[in-house]
Amino acid sequence: MSVRIGDQLPPPVLQLFGPAESERPEGQCFLLVTVDADGCPRPCMLSVGDLCPLDDRRLRAAVWPGSRSAANLDSRRPALLTLAAPPDVFHVRLTPARLPDAPGSPLARFEFTVTGVDRDGHEGMPVTRPMWFAARPDRREDVLALWREQRRVLLH
Repeated sequence: MSVRIGDQLPPPVLQLFGPAESERPEGQCFLLVTVDADGCPRPCMLSVGDLCPLDDRRLRAAVWPGSRSAANLDSRRPALLTLAAPPDVFHVRLTPARLPDAPGSPLARFEFTVTGVDRDGHEGMPVTRPMWFAARPDRREDVLALWREQRRVLLH
């Protein structure tokens, strides 16, 4: 059952973005859902390299410019971020704002304000693992380099 827990990212969510998480070429997939102009939901899979909490009320994301997700975020329509922090799933409601481009980066940058957080707990049947991805062995260093660059862009 989903229960509103406030308008701040709780510690279990913030821990998903710790320094150790961004220094290994694998991790959780985060689902960002935006809404197209016709009202159709648009999913976008993000990694720990694409998201960066600034504090418990704000986080930033990097997405490809020209994508439908970027266009939806540019519209400033609310978005939803779903993350698993076993044993729970959190649904974070967000208001997006476009940030200026970062020097040397093609990525579209957005800052989100958290407007609400729901905890989706499944008592007796907890979430044990989130959706996960891992870089192929031949791409591990490339993924880490990309994430470091994206973190630089997000913190610019």
